Amino acid sequence: MPTTLNMTDGMPISEITLHRGETGLGFNIRGGTDIPHFKEDSGIFVTKLKEAGAAFRDKRLKEGDKILEVNGHNIQSVTHNEAVQIFITAGETVTMKVQHGAEAFVLKKLEDRKKFGSGMIVFLLLLGVAAAAGVGFIAMKNK
Repeated sequence: MPTTLNMTDGMPISEITLHRGETGLGFNIRGGTDIPHFKEDSGIFVTKLKEAGAAFRDKRLKEGDKILEVNGHNIQSVTHNEAVQIFITAGETVTMKVQHGAEAFVLKKLEDRKKFGSGMIVFLLLLGVAAAAGVGFIAMKNK
């Protein structure tokens, strides 16, 4: 079974109830344990809202939101296809727990991690140069 990865712990969670209606829920999702949207987070993310759908008309669900639960069913550790099936069989009224802006939150965390990583490399290189200079200085002084 694939590992569940989650970078949005601690983000606020909102509840949204949508009524499917004739036009459907009207959004696309990406992610899942088998094909994560981010390799560091296997959650289910909203990638597109369709203008005719319930989500677009409701205006609370946004592109970049992460869906944690559908009608009480936790979808944080499901495959993409399992998530799709949960939405298909969710019925007329669909209640979701979501984290607004989760995609932007994950992207910022990844960017910060990258900056820290490259900053640490520069620091270690400078530390190495300083240590080498110090060794050279000590060797010269002892001659």
